[in-house]
Amino acid sequence: MVYRLRYTLIILLFLVNGYDLNSQITLNDFSIVVIGNNTGTKKMSETTIKQYFKGKYNKWPNKKRVIVALASSKHPKVEWYSNLLFNKSFFAVKKYWYSLVFQGRNDAPYFFASDQELIEFVKLNPGAIAIVEKSSKVPEHLKIKLNE
Repeated sequence: MVYRLRYTLIILLFLVNGYDLNSQITLNDFSIVVIGNNTGTKKMSETTIKQYFKGKYNKWPNKKRVIVALASSKHPKVEWYSNLLFNKSFFAVKKYWYSLVFQGRNDAPYFFASDQELIEFVKLNPGAIAIVEKSSKVPEHLKIKLNE
């Protein structure tokens, strides 16, 4: 009886507060930009972008090698970026990537302490991908737009 009352109250709480249990947070909901250099595409779905960051693909549509650039532990937004892309903490992301590298499935990502370092790395390396804040000075030719 107590459990039934508890579940009923929880359901009522969600209904009264107007929470939509099916809604999901997307990359477009935040002030970030996905950047890439010579990837062969200027527009991608959020799911596909996340798969590139997770090492599911090794090559871009133009056959260039995918080079993942991520925020390091010294980056002020590292946990935020890790949660957005991987839905994990930074250290869980490192563990995930270590397992991919040691299994021989992918090359290790590069880690940087600031958005400016991420932008510079992507500029200099064809096939590189990263995310940075919109407030960062990102050249237009590096931006990858998200499909709605």
